Amino acid sequence: MGPYEILAPIGAGGMGEVYKARDTRLNRIVAVKLSKEQFSERFEREAKAVAALNHPNICQIYDVGESPSSFGYLVMEFVEGHPLRGPLPLDEALRIAGQIAEALEAAHAKGIVHRDLKPGNILLTPDRSVKVLDFGLAKVGPVVMASGSDPENSPTISMAAATQAGVILGSAGYMSPEQARGKMADARADIWAFGVVLYEMLTGRRMFKGEDFTETLASIIKTQPDLSVAPHEVRRLLEACLQKNPTERLQAIGDWKLLMDRPNPPAIAAPGTEGALRGSVWGWITAGALAAVAMALGFVQFRGMRPEPRLITTTILPPDDTTFNFNSDNPLAISPDGKWLVFGVRSNGASQLWVRRLDSPAAQPLDGTQNAQFPFWSPDSRSIGFFADRKLKRIEAAGGAALTLADAATPRGGAWSPDGTIVYSPNNPGGLQRVPAAGGASSPATAFDPANDRSHRFPWFLPDGRHFLFEDQLQLGSNDDVLRIGLLNSKEVKTIGPSNSNAMYAQGYLLFLRGNTLVAQPFDENRLVTTGDPAPVAERVQTAVPAGSVGVFSVSRDGLLVYQSGSGGTGLQLTWFDRTGKSTGTLGEGGNVFSLEFSPDRKSVAVALVGQTSDLWIYDTAKGLRTRFTFDAGVELAAMWAPDGRSIVYGSKQQGHYVLYRKPIDLNATGEVLYEDDAPKNPSSWSTDGNFLLFNRSDPKTATGIWVLPVTPDATGKPSLFLQAPIAETSAKFSPNGKWVAYVSSESGGPEIYVAPFPGPGGKRQISTTGGRHPRWSDDAKELFYVDPGGALMAIGISQNGGSIEVGAVRSLGIPTVTTRGWTYDVTADGQRFLVAARPAQKSSEPLTLVSNWTMLLKK
Repeated sequence: MGPYEILAPIGAGGMGEVYKARDTRLNRIVAVKLSKEQFSERFEREAKAVAALNHPNICQIYDVGESPSSFGYLVMEFVEGHPLRGPLPLDEALRIAGQIAEALEAAHAKGIVHRDLKPGNILLTPDRSVKVLDFGLAKVGPVVMASGSDPENSPTISMAAATQAGVILGSAGYMSPEQARGKMADARADIWAFGVVLYEMLTGRRMFKGEDFTETLASIIKTQPDLSVAPHEVRRLLEACLQKNPTERLQAIGDWKLLMDRPNPPAIAAPGTEGALRGSVWGWITAGALAAVAMALGFVQFRGMRPEPRLITTTILPPDDTTFNFNSDNPLAISPDGKWLVFGVRSNGASQLWVRRLDSPAAQPLDGTQNAQFPFWSPDSRSIGFFADRKLKRIEAAGGAALTLADAATPRGGAWSPDGTIVYSPNNPGGLQRVPAAGGASSPATAFDPANDRSHRFPWFLPDGRHFLFEDQLQLGSNDDVLRIGLLNSKEVKTIGPSNSNAMYAQGYLLFLRGNTLVAQPFDENRLVTTGDPAPVAERVQTAVPAGSVGVFSVSRDGLLVYQSGSGGTGLQLTWFDRTGKSTGTLGEGGNVFSLEFSPDRKSVAVALVGQTSDLWIYDTAKGLRTRFTFDAGVELAAMWAPDGRSIVYGSKQQGHYVLYRKPIDLNATGEVLYEDDAPKNPSSWSTDGNFLLFNRSDPKTATGIWVLPVTPDATGKPSLFLQAPIAETSAKFSPNGKWVAYVSSESGGPEIYVAPFPGPGGKRQISTTGGRHPRWSDDAKELFYVDPGGALMAIGISQNGGSIEVGAVRSLGIPTVTTRGWTYDVTADGQRFLVAARPAQKSSEPLTLVSNWTMLLKK
């Protein structure tokens, strides 16, 4: 059918037949639905309207066309999963209901009504997320079917086999009374069906039954549903959804949580609880609702009365022709007074900060903020701090020139105190620094212990303006990082507890991520202690890649919360690129890749995956299959193959010691410890003759240095220092002939690529001039590859003339990489193909969710 190769039938019903198919142009699996309706302009127009819906809980339509028999067909996302079934526990049912409501609301905001919501059109994927099928396609008109009519032609027949007993009854049972009477249906019909589906999720019972189709419809029209068997927490909601008169029914699906009778409602709805915004933040709200929002945000005050707060949510889309750029360490930030929002967007390949007043119809770009990272606000909400060009900078929210304040080569966030002090993380790894907001000398803000700490990051000032939250990353990839509190003008530190994300404080709560769930934990700002357990606020909150542990959320002082939902931001896909920058395919499953390294024959690649455990996996580069290589409780983040390809050396922390461990590829063989001491270390390169291993070692008294370990098949010598300066020198790679070492040093103010002779003596040569990380040699040693500060993979010509290195032209290969992990790329032996742990291509940018009076979600 056109470019679609039909593979197998999936199901059939009154509206058509569905097949599993392959899109031969894009080589992907899709679902093709062959309609029983003739192809027409109206069919195409309505299909295109539904295709414009882009929501994680809605099955996406890719294409529309006309079959050889002149019937219309639709090409849709192929979804693995099973139809919704009950009974389910209350929390699980409400979690699923929330995602269904999000999907309905996103469609209703576009003027699209489902009209046939039922369990058969709701799939649960293997990760328990929801996909709603057939949006806007079940346009049921007047019901003229008699009880003896052909059940195949039922307008609501399930996609299950039509001969299955009870199929028609079960499908007809979700019609609203107005549909059952043959009247036109609007969004309120979906709200009725939502109530019926929720009831059946909770009870496992059919709400409306009859011996045939006609009796089922009569039951819908006449019978009052018995809600006594439903949990009491949802009865008010069910009553509101199941009013037979649509004018008395719940009018907007986004209000469903307001009718919940429970102390801790489930996480707030992600995109679109009250509508999608592009022209005006409040453009979707009626005049009465606008007044309620204005009262909640403090824009309007009423004489002599205090309005009752109301939980209100809405969505914000990126400016026209842009996408939000939160996957490049560029999260959003709402101003302390709740009137401004700053966020990063990408347009035409370039990234920049934009600002928007929340009472204004449009956002504006901030000139001078290209490639900015980690924006944060001044306490008076007039200025914005950010990082760009290896510097800490500030700029007025109204625009103007950016002012440079301090060096910050590899930043991890900042915070601005009321007394004009900025606390920031200038380097990763490293501690926090402080600098006057007007500019001046920097000084340490936290006591940093290289033996135990790796990175102090993401500061956030508490209301007293003196204490600040920060995340203490103890070891990269570990799950035992902690949230601490620092104090200006003091090295005093107080530990709050485990935390693997940034944290913020507002209105008596700490907000941080647990996995991809945003939680709020009661906190006494005076005693600096938590006073209760964390409670969920929002699910599936994005995290920024490559930082990983920074959540895409922000909060104001007085009740505004903004965040981005999605599938999470830490997943990377192993992707093949050619030298023109064109993607030529993928390898195996995606994951939270930290580093990768080809075997000498390029038939395998060792990949470090970070998650609940951080382990090494071996991928077959031809088949894409992977095998787990490490199983211990240590954290393994880098692997180096022996020149013969028979073993791998990796760094790990085991029983309190940091070790370099050599393990044969044969999993049945026994490994050995090559070297261990109390300092963190990871291998970076093995000489081609097999005699020397380079590794990074973080000395507690000095910066990270490059060490050499003599290694032979029979013995291991004592390591010696190859390079160490007052600042870190890392990421060393032997040249193919073993006479040179390429490495990274920040001695010029930021990370740059250098080459030095091995084993020495001799002078070093600076290779890059605008920043560089993660160098690799080509197999013929005629090129050196590295990653520039923007993440682009660069290639520079190299020639060796006796005891010196000559540098040629440098050019970008147009291949995007992740900058602040390990080596996330490698090159084939001929230098023509690159395997890169790349961010999956985004179909479009997920909207933001803006919540007013978010603490109401946590109150009884």
